[in-house]
Amino acid sequence: MLRTTNVSTLRSDLSSFLDSLDAGPVLVLSHSKPRAVLMDHELFEALLRRVEVLEDLVDGRRTLAETEENPGEMVEAEEVFLRLGR
Repeated sequence: MLRTTNVSTLRSDLSSFLDSLDAGPVLVLSHSKPRAVLMDHELFEALLRRVEVLEDLVDGRRTLAETEENPGEMVEAEEVFLRLGR
């Protein structure tokens, strides 16, 4: 479960929250509404890598679907790689 804190508590005890990030992310609330997530930098980087992989998979599937919709239309390999590189 995601730990939560409010901005005032985070401000007054930031070092403790930073020291405890190995226990998981912290949802920061402002006026009882979610405003930010404080998380370990390595976790953030891992999430970004996962998002990039998922985006590549979606782009690849989209390209395959376009090819299946137009089977007579040939696409050069370079064009496919350009589309995947976006």
